[in-house]
Amino acid sequence: MAPPAAETLQPNPNDNRTLRLCGKTTPNLSQILRAYSVCRIPSPWTPEDSSTDPERESKLLRLMQSSIRQFDNSRFGRRFLSRVRDPQIQARFHELTASCSQIQIVAYGIGSIESDGEIPRLQVALALRLKEELGATAAGPIEVFDPVLSAAECAVLVSLGCTVITYNECCRREATAPTIFYMPHCEAVLYENLLRANWKPEMLRRMVVLGNSFGYYDWFVNVMRSVAFRVGWRHLLGIRRYVLEVEMEDWCNTRILEENEDEIEIYKGFLDMSWHFFELDSDTDLDCLLNEFVGKLLLFLN
Repeated sequence: MAPPAAETLQPNPNDNRTLRLCGKTTPNLSQILRAYSVCRIPSPWTPEDSSTDPERESKLLRLMQSSIRQFDNSRFGRRFLSRVRDPQIQARFHELTASCSQIQIVAYGIGSIESDGEIPRLQVALALRLKEELGATAAGPIEVFDPVLSAAECAVLVSLGCTVITYNECCRREATAPTIFYMPHCEAVLYENLLRANWKPEMLRRMVVLGNSFGYYDWFVNVMRSVAFRVGWRHLLGIRRYVLEVEMEDWCNTRILEENEDEIEIYKGFLDMSWHFFELDSDTDLDCLLNEFVGKLLLFLN
């Protein structure tokens, strides 16, 4: 998925709910929770575009293969694999597989690899190379889902060794086994859904999130002073004290960007993404953590 435009994170002046939550009239906490409690229910899924065309699929496969070569030949791709081999990340993978020797990769929100341009194809290329890097540690094929995928795109992903999920989980899969959730540039509500579904220490410790920087979301709500975002992202923000975040790239190093200006399109596909490892004891009281966060929110409202 392409990075969300900056304006998608801003209060919408045409949305009365946003104005009510961010304006001078402060609602009580229960009103805010009700406003953000409406979430899509997981349901069976089939592509809206169900047409199949061998010629279309063949063309799309060639595009994917070209993007994979582009990723493989890029300095960014080589640095990504080098960072995966870093002892800090390898130690976390070792901890993840302490009780189970294999790791599942689930990719949510990759977008359309046909109509959304080069970025989604590069994001798929990274997932494929990550699985290859994990070797025997990777459990089965990469599981992929995005509701915008067409039947032709699904066929191409399967030909690349992926499995397309036929159920819209709304990112609420429980980590019953070690899992890397790869969520490039997904909306914050999807990370929130994932955390809510796994709001137990033993489940969080079985998962890794490779996606948008949680630290960025924390910075953003502090800059915006938005009650709406604080409530809507309460699990995402609340869990940060137990998260080890490792940047995919040194995004603040302008020298790297300047030296790799020819790879700017690749950088756009992964901008501000990080590894997120959950480090908490099995007896950590997450309900207490959430209550503490809500308590601080009440002070913020007052």
